[in-house]
Amino acid sequence: MTDEPITARRTWLALTFATVIAAGSSAAMLLAFLSGKVDGQTQSGGLLALGLAAVPFAFLVLAFGSKHPSPAAATVVAMLLSIVVAVPVLAVARDVVTGMVAGYGAGGVIALRFDPERHSRLGRWISVGVVTAYVFVLLRTVTEAGLLAGPLLPLFAVGVADLFTERKRRIVSS
Repeated sequence: MTDEPITARRTWLALTFATVIAAGSSAAMLLAFLSGKVDGQTQSGGLLALGLAAVPFAFLVLAFGSKHPSPAAATVVAMLLSIVVAVPVLAVARDVVTGMVAGYGAGGVIALRFDPERHSRLGRWISVGVVTAYVFVLLRTVTEAGLLAGPLLPLFAVGVADLFTERKRRIVSS
């Protein structure tokens, strides 16, 4: 694509659209995991397939929307990294939502365009870790709030980390 800096408006628009897709994907997966039995059989395969199929589209929208230099490669790497991060977190936390938050956040770190002069990868990873821990605690204290906040927070956390890094660098340079 281009080397021109991306505007904040475009970044937040990409994050918003990707979050809408991620929330829909998470809702479908949660419904699949939580669905009861119908006529003695679990009928959740379609919802699970729909939820899992939507995951790459969230990263694709984020990569294209933020004008990533190689959006297809970023989407593939984001998908692989989200699996590598989500599965162990899911196993340790013993709940699906915390794993999804960690996976979406890890993928978002890669899929969102990175400008080394304006952003910090460490800041992005810290924000994903904080949001994952927050949702983990929230699920154990106020479950409904954790279920609602889980799909909405991880991608926005990456954007907020970039916002804080840009602000910090602007303050230091002035």
